[in-house]
Amino acid sequence: MSKVKTVLSWFFVILLVMTSAWVFLNRNRRAEPGKNYIYSTEEFQQVDPALIHYVEVEPLVPSFGNPSSLAIAPVGQIYVGGPNCVEVFPDGEKIQVPATPTCLAVDDDGILFAGFQDYILVFSKERKSMLCLSPSKKAYLTSIAVDEKWIYAADAGNRRVWRYNKEGGNPIEIGAKDEVKGVRGFYVPSPFFDLDIAVDGSVWVVNPGYHALENYSSEGRLISSWEKAGFNIDGFSGCCNPAHFALMPDGSFVTAEKGLPRVKIHNPDGSLRCVVAGPDQFDADVTGLDVAADLQGKIYVLDPGRGKIRIFEKKKK
Repeated sequence: MSKVKTVLSWFFVILLVMTSAWVFLNRNRRAEPGKNYIYSTEEFQQVDPALIHYVEVEPLVPSFGNPSSLAIAPVGQIYVGGPNCVEVFPDGEKIQVPATPTCLAVDDDGILFAGFQDYILVFSKERKSMLCLSPSKKAYLTSIAVDEKWIYAADAGNRRVWRYNKEGGNPIEIGAKDEVKGVRGFYVPSPFFDLDIAVDGSVWVVNPGYHALENYSSEGRLISSWEKAGFNIDGFSGCCNPAHFALMPDGSFVTAEKGLPRVKIHNPDGSLRCVVAGPDQFDADVTGLDVAADLQGKIYVLDPGRGKIRIFEKKKK
């Protein structure tokens, strides 16, 4: 009898252990995401044709493959960076540079500012290198903008904007986190971090992780901002967008996104004005759609996948 009780006791102990283990495993097993948690961008690939106000025209095709950067000079020339070269349209000029530029800018005097991963080279009108600026060995420079006095550089590596005097010297930092002044700091999850200078001399900077654009004075004071996250056409999708933008003469924003590639124009207050090109006009895996706008309202889109500068003009009514 004692043997039977012993066997039964061990049986119940083993059963209890197995039951406890089953409960523990099932409570801690991560459930498969339900239908409501699985999203697809397929429904956002198509854009209402009434929102598309631009039509594509003949592109510019650089003489090299893998274009990396784009800028429009105040006089209208198009500068395109690529492997060890900057090509100028329509002039046909080719400027040899030591590496592939990550960003470009040109000032009113025709001076070229070429940004590389951790330094900036400044070229005279005669295309001689006359200044080298390097904010940090950890820098990853992604955008440059210049006016008559300042050079602004967006640094994704340090999550800062640097402002240099055109004569060089030490830069000041813009955008460091300061809770007292209401500056949250730049959230830059990937090397897409763009800026541009407004007509009033202030600088607009993308805060990509927040899907925001922020406006700073030349001294680094936060003036204003707007943001809009979402897959809908009036928002910015993914982890960090817009990837690139450019200011138009009227203060509106041309924006380009990665992940869900689309080019749009937002009014100065951030509201959507129209679409330049929808996702179905780009290759699905394209990234790095740099954008620029000229004084006539043409939109230029660097499409690295196709190796072209695609040009869009406003539709005629």
